[in-house]
Amino acid sequence: MRDILLKDVMVTKVVTAFIKDSLSKTEEKFRLHGIRHLPVVDDKKRVVGMFTQRDLMRCLAPRKTEDGYIFDKEQLDRFILEYVMAKDPVTLGPEDTLRHVIDIMARDKFGCIPIVRSDGVLLGIVTQIDVLKYIARWFREEDNK
Repeated sequence: MRDILLKDVMVTKVVTAFIKDSLSKTEEKFRLHGIRHLPVVDDKKRVVGMFTQRDLMRCLAPRKTEDGYIFDKEQLDRFILEYVMAKDPVTLGPEDTLRHVIDIMARDKFGCIPIVRSDGVLLGIVTQIDVLKYIARWFREEDNK
């Protein structure tokens, strides 16, 4: 399992945010797509940052209602992603290994790692859940041998 390449694990249909997006637009993407991590890209689709649901909660606390959490859109629109995102995130390439991504995630407590080409253009993403799903599938396959 140590030689499995990230191109075989990564998700390639990645929801992204753009560097000039408001936080209300970003919050909407989290909510509509049921995701927790957003790679932030520039106009050439190069990864320039990361933004997570946890980062959103640090910027502005939501109100809790019977239907869940609700953010004040006007308050969110006061923030521009470029100024609150984590800049220059750790990225890996599609030829890096599953072992490598697991080491980084465990060491640095990252929930995801963007997978990029050599020029920084986003190709995919690997989340902790993707890693767990891959390992579970691998164990099932081993059990069926």
